[in-house]
Amino acid sequence: MLCPACGQQQFVAVSIEGGLPVQRCGACGGVWVELERYRAWRKNMPELAAGDYKGDINFVNDAARACPVTGRMMARVKVDKDVPLRLDFSPAAQGVWLDAGEWTNLLALGLHGQLDAIVSERWQKELKAAGSRERMEAAHRLRFGDAAYEELLRMRTWLASQDKRSEMVAFLNARAD
Repeated sequence: MLCPACGQQQFVAVSIEGGLPVQRCGACGGVWVELERYRAWRKNMPELAAGDYKGDINFVNDAARACPVTGRMMARVKVDKDVPLRLDFSPAAQGVWLDAGEWTNLLALGLHGQLDAIVSERWQKELKAAGSRERMEAAHRLRFGDAAYEELLRMRTWLASQDKRSEMVAFLNARAD
């Protein structure tokens, strides 16, 4: 295997915190996690104390990396909408590359038991949708102001509960003489 982070070939089979079996690069400390092994580990996953997420991602490589197994480009996947952490996922090899410290960050975020969910299309789609909703809300708040936006939300909720809501909306949209 060729390390996607540093290009070295010095991999050692080890277990990281919690006993998860991985292949670690001896040069940079990154690890290759096979999802099949991860799923087997997760069935008997021990309770792991989550540390504090420090957000200390020293190096965020936005460039795509080559999978150490297939040589194909891996996908960069977001972990959370509020966290800049991105993981490298190889759908072809069903594995995840974790740079040194990323497992610790997943533990601190309490997401170490959801690695296969994180790389799923559904997770990634939900993150995009949540980000889109936040941007839309921020634009509305900027346009209307916080107080008016909160009032609009209250009115929208109230209208949704009314039997004649479409008539009410039509009334509001009609020109007042």
